[in-house]
Amino acid sequence: MEKKVHTTTITVFNRNSVYREVGELLHQHADNILLRVGYPVKGQNMAIIFLILNMSTDELGALTGKLGQIHTVRVKSITLNV
Repeated sequence: MEKKVHTTTITVFNRNSVYREVGELLHQHADNILLRVGYPVKGQNMAIIFLILNMSTDELGALTGKLGQIHTVRVKSITLNV
């Protein structure tokens, strides 16, 4: 499969309970992450993580599918036409 560039935004609504699980999943795909920026919203126990990824659409689907199965996590991705 051809690798493409994607942007992904992960919103974690209960940071204290699932942040470690999200971090472990991202660590498993670290070779495909070109940029990772996290912003904790401490007053609301929430975090927003922005990623730029270089992977196939199948790999992206596998990662976002696993992230989306975590309670209180929402994921949005866009494939760039580069």
